[in-house]
Amino acid sequence: MDTPRLLGHPIVRSSQILLVDQIHDILCEEIHAGRWEIGEKLPSMMTMANQCQVSRMPVQQAIEQLGAEGYVRQENRSGIYLESITPKGHPLGVMGIVLHSNPKNERELEHLGYEQMLVHRFMKFAADRNYQTRVVYAAEDQDWSELNRVGAIFDKNVKGIVSLVPFARVDIAGLDENRIPLVFWCEPDHRSAPCVASDYEMAFYLLNCDLIERGHQQIAPFAWPGYTAELNRTFFRGYRRAIVEAGLPLREDLYDQTLEIGKRDTLACQAFIKEQSDITAYACMCHERGDQVTQALTALGMRIPGQISVACASPDQSALSVGLKMSGVGFSPEKEIEMCFDLLRQQNLSREWSIGTVLLSPFSIKGGTIAAPQSAEVPVAQ
Repeated sequence: MDTPRLLGHPIVRSSQILLVDQIHDILCEEIHAGRWEIGEKLPSMMTMANQCQVSRMPVQQAIEQLGAEGYVRQENRSGIYLESITPKGHPLGVMGIVLHSNPKNERELEHLGYEQMLVHRFMKFAADRNYQTRVVYAAEDQDWSELNRVGAIFDKNVKGIVSLVPFARVDIAGLDENRIPLVFWCEPDHRSAPCVASDYEMAFYLLNCDLIERGHQQIAPFAWPGYTAELNRTFFRGYRRAIVEAGLPLREDLYDQTLEIGKRDTLACQAFIKEQSDITAYACMCHERGDQVTQALTALGMRIPGQISVACASPDQSALSVGLKMSGVGFSPEKEIEMCFDLLRQQNLSREWSIGTVLLSPFSIKGGTIAAPQSAEVPVAQ
């Protein structure tokens, strides 16, 4: 895929992260990496806008933010100049973060947008603690076993590495002076440890338990084709556990069908829902799917939550297209980042791997899309 790049970093159009935040983070990371000397002129806003294939506005907003933070200064009719590499004083160190380099399809491009959002939050968390961040986009042919060896990708100034990419970590007894502490921040994978993630299975279990406690006995799981197969199955295990414990009908057949419904195919979503006259609640595996389902239900004349309930994992608390706020379960990237820092600190002190996976608990989000079930037939479109 021909993805636009700013100074070698991919720029993605995604609902997960604003363009201005991507541009700001890339420039900040390049400043920390030493691309420009103090007083050196940066590329013009128009040059950067052309590289990003965007208008001048998000570039200007990013530059203004960097100026407010003390990194750059703007001179009328002259340009943008680097003012300081460490406006907050001498940093405590540098934290490295690793992503994949080249998205090959729409799903990977969308996931890159999600990763860029995580990187944005990571950089803010690190900056608040006076750490700089170095972002690396590793290629598939990268020698992953050498990722955390000093000098392979990161130099000795990097205090710890967080990889958003799962891979088989080299099996060594401890961390010698040539190895940098490493933590994985991704879907749990037995090859990658230590790993920090939210407990997606528990989240979907709690979401479905909430629906069951409200009296729903016919609950349909709604998968998301943008997820990996393993992540969809992780969510489904939570659904299955709740349904089996309650002695209710397990609708694995509907899970398989929803995997085939495209991310933007609301008409196919409507056609699917019209066939499910017995379903009283839909448990969606992400906010985007939940929004799509609510649009489809509204188009079919169904009242939410009066006639049918919808809940999802990680709901966005901005209003849906139907004017409601989604109910569901959420995760905290900030708590995940804090745990990554804690594990890296432990490795720095002990110089040993901490083996295993740390799953962080989800939390309930109260919206307006869940109610006790009512008897209702899905109307047939005229």
